[in-house]
Amino acid sequence: MTDNIVKFIYKYNNHENTECEASINIELPFERGDECLDELVTRLLNDMDTMQRYLDEHEKVKAALRKFIIDANQIYLDKFAERLFEHAGNNELDLEAVIRKTERQYKDEIIQFADRIGPSDEDIFAQSFHRLVHSSSLEEILRRERAYAKVISDMNTLMDEEVEYLNSTQQKEMDNKIKQLDITTTSDDINNLLAQQYSTQNYIRQRYESELQAKRGHQRNEYRDWITCQVGKIFETSPAATPLGNRSSMFISQQPSMEESFTIHLGSQLKHMHNIRILSADVTDLCSPLHIDESLNGLNMALGLYSSSLCGVVVLTPSIQAQANRSIIKNANMSTEFHFEQIDNQLEKIEKQICNLSVNDSTSPSVNSNSSALGNNDIPLNTGTVGSGSAGGSPTKMATTKLKTGDFFITKHSNLSQSHVIFHLISDEPINSPSEINSRHPVILGLRNILKTASRHDVTTLTIPALMRHEMSEDMTVQWCMRRAELVFKCAKGFMIESASWGGAELSTLQLLLPHDISEELFTTLAGMVPNVFRVANPKILVDSNK
Repeated sequence: MTDNIVKFIYKYNNHENTECEASINIELPFERGDECLDELVTRLLNDMDTMQRYLDEHEKVKAALRKFIIDANQIYLDKFAERLFEHAGNNELDLEAVIRKTERQYKDEIIQFADRIGPSDEDIFAQSFHRLVHSSSLEEILRRERAYAKVISDMNTLMDEEVEYLNSTQQKEMDNKIKQLDITTTSDDINNLLAQQYSTQNYIRQRYESELQAKRGHQRNEYRDWITCQVGKIFETSPAATPLGNRSSMFISQQPSMEESFTIHLGSQLKHMHNIRILSADVTDLCSPLHIDESLNGLNMALGLYSSSLCGVVVLTPSIQAQANRSIIKNANMSTEFHFEQIDNQLEKIEKQICNLSVNDSTSPSVNSNSSALGNNDIPLNTGTVGSGSAGGSPTKMATTKLKTGDFFITKHSNLSQSHVIFHLISDEPINSPSEINSRHPVILGLRNILKTASRHDVTTLTIPALMRHEMSEDMTVQWCMRRAELVFKCAKGFMIESASWGGAELSTLQLLLPHDISEELFTTLAGMVPNVFRVANPKILVDSNK
């Protein structure tokens, strides 16, 4: 081993409390920052017991490795300086070599921190995908995505089956122990068994999650490499490839139980045509796994992904924490996200953003509704942000890291059936105690800011909860539903008229989503209110008076 190569040895106890060690060679001087440090930590973890990944061992490894590198660097640099002094004292110093080395290091540093010339890897992938998806290769793209999705779906199914079987086995074992309580079993025995069962179940879940994470990473890299390589071959061999045209209109493949559509014209002077659709469906149907069947959803999502006709849905989140609907999270994890980060990573970064806002302003951190959750080329390649439901779009003040009613956070998707963008709107309305709200209520103002964000970022199809509820309850009387629907309809109409002054894309389709368990009579009543509120454009019939 040379003078500038040192070995780092990390000793630890695995989950069976057995002493183990992992080692790695490090080249000195080490001046490559935390990014390379994280890479070394990952390499060490790969040589360690698998369970250590889930015991926060990476934090201990990183701290120990950082301290080791700092100490080793200092020793190496001290010895290097001593050698330089010796050479200088003996007139053995090669001044030209020192100059050349200094010049090379200077150029390397400038290149490292200079702005990159040309498009980034993300831009190259986005442009490649956009060109490829409008060529004859679309079917091959969808075929690959379905094959990838099936692998992830099968792994999720295996995990669920194994966990379900384990639950059943553990429950029988626990029932037998409880029957023997105070006979051959003590309460400590039951507690120990419970802890053991929990540990076993947690281990199985983490094992599968680790395998899923690795498989998704492999699929993502393979898919993106294939897209960028394939686009060059396609347009070299077939320069006159015929685009498929814009077929990015998004419709629900699962037929809702009830629906009606209307055409309206809004605007004080210049009238704009909009489509209004009222339907009854489960909100998770609009966020179902993309490749779960052979519907046209995959084609629609692919064609609309990098277009100016994006689709969004507003999902009410009854929690003051940045936590998405569990069913939506599960659906989004049923396949690999090739264009954005996996939903778990998006939510983690959103939570960190909220915490950072509190750290930066410990008295009253603000969340700006105008901060862009969407980025370049319509669909962003960065993670989602949060917005507020404050009046006039002004910042919302928060005393803690928790979100308030009317705030919203955004996640982006390419692997859900109906939605490129999900606006998670915070609503604290009790499930069994529907309240009365007005047009200045935070949740209504939050809806306004969602429409404003959608307008500015090419979301032209937006689905909103017509009653600001996703499920019916016994306390939601017909009169209450009519009042609530009228309020939401009128506010949505006002926001759509106001959007003409916001700039950006025009909302072409507004979908009013009613709970899936609404009665047919109530649906007909609420659907009948739409023409009266929005003033549906009826055709005029001209009669020739000369006849």
